[in-house]
Amino acid sequence: MKLTSLVLAAILSLSINSAEARKKKNQIQKISGVVEKCHDGDTCRVKVGNKIAKIRFAGIDCPELSQKHGKQARDFTESVIKNKYVNLECDGKSFDRLTCTVFLADKNVNLMIVENGWAYDSTKYSKGRYLASVDAAKSQKRGIWSDTDLTSPYCYRHKTNRKCALDRSYMP
Repeated sequence: MKLTSLVLAAILSLSINSAEARKKKNQIQKISGVVEKCHDGDTCRVKVGNKIAKIRFAGIDCPELSQKHGKQARDFTESVIKNKYVNLECDGKSFDRLTCTVFLADKNVNLMIVENGWAYDSTKYSKGRYLASVDAAKSQKRGIWSDTDLTSPYCYRHKTNRKCALDRSYMP
């Protein structure tokens, strides 16, 4: 009987801690700073006070720096926000980077990158928020969409993925 009570208490404790972790994960952390430099089209360094925050633009995926159009995507992002004060709404982490929606005044920079044709909608994370803007950029042949021979950044990073073997434009 005592053992059953202890097991039940442990399970209840784990359930509560898991629920608290999920709540924290879904919270938005708002921070502001000045963009120092961008590594690629969707990863930048932002000076926040005395510290540097590495940020990853949430919900979008730009070509990798070593990939076709990667440098152009990075240059576009830098032309919009380098040395500018931005507001960040961060909702998680990806490796050692905060995942954030970036705002320049009231403009959503993530959306600007997509609208100008320099990023894919990463639907797994965006829930399709940018799909209409990707379609518009494609139809107007902006940025990467002026090229007909594309490999998605996901497939570029995951060359052995069987879905990418069937369709190089695959994005989860």
